[in-house]
Amino acid sequence: MLWLAISLLTINTALATENQKLENTAKILELLNDFRGNVASLRNDLKTVKNKLEHLSKQHATDTYTRWGRSSCPPGATTVYDGFTAGSHYTHSGAAANHMCLSKKPKYHSHYKKPKWTTLIYGAEYQTHGSIWDKLSRHEIPCAVCHVPRTSIIMIPGSDDCPDNFKIEYRGYLMAGYHTHKGGTEYICFDGNPTAAEYSSPLNNSGALFYFVEAVCGSLKCRPYESGKQITCAVCSYSP
Repeated sequence: MLWLAISLLTINTALATENQKLENTAKILELLNDFRGNVASLRNDLKTVKNKLEHLSKQHATDTYTRWGRSSCPPGATTVYDGFTAGSHYTHSGAAANHMCLSKKPKYHSHYKKPKWTTLIYGAEYQTHGSIWDKLSRHEIPCAVCHVPRTSIIMIPGSDDCPDNFKIEYRGYLMAGYHTHKGGTEYICFDGNPTAAEYSSPLNNSGALFYFVEAVCGSLKCRPYESGKQITCAVCSYSP
């Protein structure tokens, strides 16, 4: 009978141990479930914060650019002002290289007095005779300054497509001054569907002149570039 009592005691002890293990396991599982719930809640909170930050970022991430060759901005952009494309005369060796979008509504101060020395600025003309823009040749060029709820405006010379995560603002052709003229110029991306400036007429008043750009094979490799073809461009804004 003694051995039976000892066996029962051993079995009861083992059962108690197993029950304790089961209780401990249940507590661990409960803690794990609580932990998973906390992690899920934190993920939701982080997602909410991220969405709010992205919303605020989009609200405050803005930029401006000039649309050359048009007097209004593309859809999705606000026209800040429109004006006349202007720059230095193509024959002036002391010319400024950059071009300006001059306001159509100039304002002068009443205390104006002509200085002894000044520099000069002229209107700009298309020099596109015999090209796809033949009808615009010698007409004055409009422009518009555009505001967008995006940032990091870039101009892509050589392609009219934008990189990944960038939105097309407008696409067109690269233009600049003629390579033998004295006046300094810059390469500008003109809208691919340009117009003439308001009240423009093809009178050949000269001033700042714009020509299509083509590649010269040599240090610039052909291919990929090809001589005789008009180089394209695109104006893009960061929009992931």
